[in-house]
Amino acid sequence: MTDGTAGTGASGPDAAGSRRPGKSRAGGRAGSPGGAPGRPRSLTARAVAEAALAEGLADFSMPGVAARLGVSHSTLYRYVQDRDDLVRTAIGLAVEGTHWPEAGLPWRDLLVELADRIWELCDAHPGFAQAVLTTPGTPPAIVERLIRYARSLVAAGLTDREAVVSVDFVAELVLSTWIAMRHLDRETTAGSGRTVREEYRDTWSAPTPFSAEFTAEATWHGRGWFADKLDIYLDGLALRIGTRSAAADGRDAGSG
Repeated sequence: MTDGTAGTGASGPDAAGSRRPGKSRAGGRAGSPGGAPGRPRSLTARAVAEAALAEGLADFSMPGVAARLGVSHSTLYRYVQDRDDLVRTAIGLAVEGTHWPEAGLPWRDLLVELADRIWELCDAHPGFAQAVLTTPGTPPAIVERLIRYARSLVAAGLTDREAVVSVDFVAELVLSTWIAMRHLDRETTAGSGRTVREEYRDTWSAPTPFSAEFTAEATWHGRGWFADKLDIYLDGLALRIGTRSAAADGRDAGSG
């Protein structure tokens, strides 16, 4: 746990733990020299997830993970139910290994830092963004952080619904923008040498009242318009919180 708050206990990606090594069909210990492929002594659900992360969340295969671990393909299913289960476990492991902002930060700083950490996580683990958005279910590590940060936002003046929607909005804005910006680097057609970015920029090359915004280098590189989009949303939250605070102060003054 590296987010400056209490640990998450048994709900982390290795919660299932490891089982006692069994015997190989050849009679030797699984994973030992001369034995048939099977579980090495140290194999755990966490080790399987680490192997999936090392292979890459974007395109790892179960046989590839098994080969990296030096075990048979079927051995993996003693630790995970299927590929989706392994993806969720690997996502949870990546989340647990990230330094997250403390929940006690001022609400705006909290959401900005949350966005930065998620973006860095996407950079560190290519395929993370796509996996989070497309894999069924939500790892406990993500649920725990959403709850922790939502509680902080409620304390700042948001309703329960506004708080959870805000955390979810920031996360989805990061994930979707990260995917979109990486997509710009791809070739429009294999071997063409022309990128999606160039195709889009040509589309917006005709003079318009907003040409400067569409042709600016910053629009097509790095995080693009992400910071602007986040600021617009946060400004709206600030107005909502400020309006409620002013109304509460007025009621207090009227009852004094």
